[in-house]
Amino acid sequence: MMKHMYLLILILSLVVSPKASDTLNQGSLAGGCTTILAAGNATRDGSIILAKNRDLSEYEIQWLYRAPRQRHTSGATVRLQYIEIPQVSETWAWVGSKSYTKKWGVGMGINMWGVAVADNDAPTQEPLEGERGLHDNDICRLILERSKTANEGMLLAGILLEQYGHSSIGEIYWIADSKECWIVEGAGHHWAAVRISNGVAVRANQFQITNHWDAGSKDLIEYAIKRGWCKSQEDFNFARCYSSGGYPYATSQTRLERGLELLGGKVGNLTREDLMKILADHYEKTIMHDTAHNNAKFRTICSKRTVSAMVAHIKAVLPSEMQLMWHCMSTPCTSVFMPVYANVSSIPNPYLTGGGPEDISSYDPGSAWWVFKKLQLLVDERYDELQPKVRNRWDGFYKDMAARTNQLEKELLQQLQEKRIRDAGQLMDKLVEEKLTEAYRLATECVKELSSPKETKSVEETRVVAPDLSVVFMISVACMVTLYLLKTKKFVRFMGSGNS
Repeated sequence: MMKHMYLLILILSLVVSPKASDTLNQGSLAGGCTTILAAGNATRDGSIILAKNRDLSEYEIQWLYRAPRQRHTSGATVRLQYIEIPQVSETWAWVGSKSYTKKWGVGMGINMWGVAVADNDAPTQEPLEGERGLHDNDICRLILERSKTANEGMLLAGILLEQYGHSSIGEIYWIADSKECWIVEGAGHHWAAVRISNGVAVRANQFQITNHWDAGSKDLIEYAIKRGWCKSQEDFNFARCYSSGGYPYATSQTRLERGLELLGGKVGNLTREDLMKILADHYEKTIMHDTAHNNAKFRTICSKRTVSAMVAHIKAVLPSEMQLMWHCMSTPCTSVFMPVYANVSSIPNPYLTGGGPEDISSYDPGSAWWVFKKLQLLVDERYDELQPKVRNRWDGFYKDMAARTNQLEKELLQQLQEKRIRDAGQLMDKLVEEKLTEAYRLATECVKELSSPKETKSVEETRVVAPDLSVVFMISVACMVTLYLLKTKKFVRFMGSGNS
């Protein structure tokens, strides 16, 4: 009798707390980054635009990290995440999104030659090297430090993979300059790459190269046949052969298709703002849409795991010194993209601050990332009401920044043509310092406003007067059934029907 009573209590507790199953579903749907490319004739200005959401654990603190150009002594080595490899004689300056001191590498960035890089995890069935291999962020950073062109970056990625292999998962690398973008899909030690100079491309967390590639491992097909992944050259398909079981993956396929859908109607006239908007997408205006950052059924492009984002806008008409990366802290839907030149000589201190345990207990108002993250958390309390207000404020700020960078572009071109390199550098440094500092200040103001007693009380009132209707319905049904059983005296027979 008591066993049945405990069972009934357990069932009722699950009804009252349906979010337990949501959490499980969300965990199983957790994925990695989403990256989007618009190149050449797909863009309004003929440029290369590479955009990425960096999705990690929700509280993996990000720094906007800058590494200077450096010379190294002969025979020097460099310690990566797990292994040590020979250092080159000179490494190039770069700026990118780095997980504070947790990782040696970076997940995306741009270097002094205008080479931008991004990566996406992709499950593979090729054996991996564990801590004897390369972390994916290692390869991104090495490409930034050692490549003057996208083609050089592609070749370097291939050499590194063949020599050292991946540590724990397959990876997709995007390497772009003002002329082209190479997409390198690396399994373990094997890889395939395609070159894109016109058109669009999207990747989530699965390989997409099939039976055409422009570069790759020499034994790519032979290895797959040897492993029993295909029967012949005609049967070979890179994505199908080198991916692990379950390919294609639903959490990747939906983002892939959504990205292509949003790009489709604008191909030929795409701007960086279009790609920024896609990075902020949660399947709005579709049947897949749900609460912005807690969609229990579909993995969204912008999610609570998005810790930073990048849109590299690389123009062939500009010298490498002027190539620009637009950087965003936390989620694109609640934050703003800020201009960062590839050759900037310093980054404001708030963007290089923040650390400790990866949870809210590490909140630091002196850290830009933490302030933007807290803003996202506060907006999520009443997303439909607060997000448009925050977005309106950021849109006005971005519009002013875009106008300022367009004006500065003309001044910089003139100074560089006149060989006034130092003056041009100072102008770029001033803009980056000014706009990043101003964005941090505005984000701090937003956090204070939304954290005010009035706002906090309003949030609590919202929680009380607007309960989860599905929970109310299920509790009502459970109570009605219980009352019916008691009234008809079937409750006792029901509770005593099992073995004691």
